[in-house]
Amino acid sequence: MESAKHKRIELVTNTEVKAVTGDAGDFTVTLERKPWYVDISKCSGCGTCVDVCPITVPHAWEQNLKPRKAIYAMFPQAAPLKYVIDRDRCVECGLCMQVCLLDAIDLSQESTTEEIEVGAIVVATGGRVFDPSAMKQFRYGELENVVTNMEFERICNAGGPTEGELVRPDGRHIRSVAFVQCVGSRDLGNNPWCSFFCCMASVKGGRLVMEHAPGADVTVFFNDLRACGKGFEELYQRSVDEGMKFVRAIPSVHVNRTTNNPIVVYEDPQAGGIVRNEVDLVVLASGLEPSAGTDRIADVLGLRKDSYGFLSERHPTDGMAETRREGIFIAGVCQGPKDIPDAATHGSAAASKVGAFLSGGRSRLMSEMETDRAVGLEPTAREAGAEPGEVTYGDSHG
Repeated sequence: MESAKHKRIELVTNTEVKAVTGDAGDFTVTLERKPWYVDISKCSGCGTCVDVCPITVPHAWEQNLKPRKAIYAMFPQAAPLKYVIDRDRCVECGLCMQVCLLDAIDLSQESTTEEIEVGAIVVATGGRVFDPSAMKQFRYGELENVVTNMEFERICNAGGPTEGELVRPDGRHIRSVAFVQCVGSRDLGNNPWCSFFCCMASVKGGRLVMEHAPGADVTVFFNDLRACGKGFEELYQRSVDEGMKFVRAIPSVHVNRTTNNPIVVYEDPQAGGIVRNEVDLVVLASGLEPSAGTDRIADVLGLRKDSYGFLSERHPTDGMAETRREGIFIAGVCQGPKDIPDAATHGSAAASKVGAFLSGGRSRLMSEMETDRAVGLEPTAREAGAEPGEVTYGDSHG
């Protein structure tokens, strides 16, 4: 949200990069701006249109645990906080038009194409979460009270579908949870790589359960536990000391049809055989994969991918934020699985590399601006709030 308010940052959302031509320091990017069917220059984000919309559909942002309307904002902190109409679901009843006092609804909008000139490009297309539906041993998608780690995060979130109340999808309160690690990761049948963030995310999730419901039973089933970060091992040890259980096993999931509770079945060498553990909720620690956007932008930009499908960096130690194509940088999970601190660090590294690249005189646009400044001209329109692309110059000496 701070970026949206910054006078030197232009956020172009609901837009797709169609083509990139040119070379380092002088790229031409072709953008396709998708229609919002709402005039965002008029929309105030009041939400009146949402109140009258008769159509409800599952909300992808809420992991389909909560509905949304056919006209909606993706989430409360979206930037810009404007509404968009899902034309595939809209029945064109006209109710939103009737209540919008700003006359912002415009169903006639169409996609538009424009070109912008930039000196450098940062790719930060993120990743997607592995879909465990095909791993039948976990019964995801079949049993209501088996969820993914992303769905569990929304359940725990104060702004989520349950407003932070610890209840499972069928509405019952949670007193026991089983976390299953390495779902879709470190698996030759699916993804062979470690997704890095899952172990500590499950430890954090287990601690949230113990804080929300004192005395709750939390068990983490793991392949290998990887607490590789500052303070992570200490957090793991503290969780063990406070009663969180860790079992080295890869379980399967069954169900008690009477209670609708999942039953975790696993082999425990210490117990000397097969153990059946009935719990209120099973959370699958689904790993990360390259996003569809990463695949597409790699083709558009001509970037190399590694054997797993993530974007390849220029060098694994001193070129982590750079690609082999000069002037194009990468940040975050598009380069490989990361947790939030590492993704933020990678983003800062990419920003530093871009700053060094542009300040080194490699950008034609930057060179033109510096030349203008040298003869006493300053770009004033951006600071004055001009429309993006409208850059005028004035005499800095009056």
